[in-house]
Amino acid sequence: MVNLELRLPPPLIFLLCAGTMWWLRGESQPDIWAMVLMAALIVVGAIMGFGALQRFRHHQTTVSPTRPQHTSRLVTCGVYRFSRNPMYLGLLCWLSAWGCYLGGVWVWAGPIVLVAWLTRFQIIPEERLLRARFGNEYVDYCQRVRRWC
Repeated sequence: MVNLELRLPPPLIFLLCAGTMWWLRGESQPDIWAMVLMAALIVVGAIMGFGALQRFRHHQTTVSPTRPQHTSRLVTCGVYRFSRNPMYLGLLCWLSAWGCYLGGVWVWAGPIVLVAWLTRFQIIPEERLLRARFGNEYVDYCQRVRRWC
């Protein structure tokens, strides 16, 4: 059996989910409220995702989701005060915005699959590595900040 932990980059999973959502889309056009929600999700996703990238770059640590063992510093400031995984939360916001645009009930399988996949095959393995690398500092951070939001 192939070990899928940390193997597929989260942006690839995002794109696969987005494509599947397109295939499952409904026939309806989004109304004004769906468009407002979509815009808000795009903005929040951008703040979380790009804010997280900026913090990693500022602290000169890896942004590679497939190589968390190369993490040199534990980043707990900026958007990391609100979520331990703001880059993944940003992807979830964007995928949810896509769902608002596409319409239909079945498109919401995409965000559910994204959360389930990222939690099982990306986040949990990352957490094991970070706990081993940073010890009590990481455990304390996990007690203060939620995994998603």
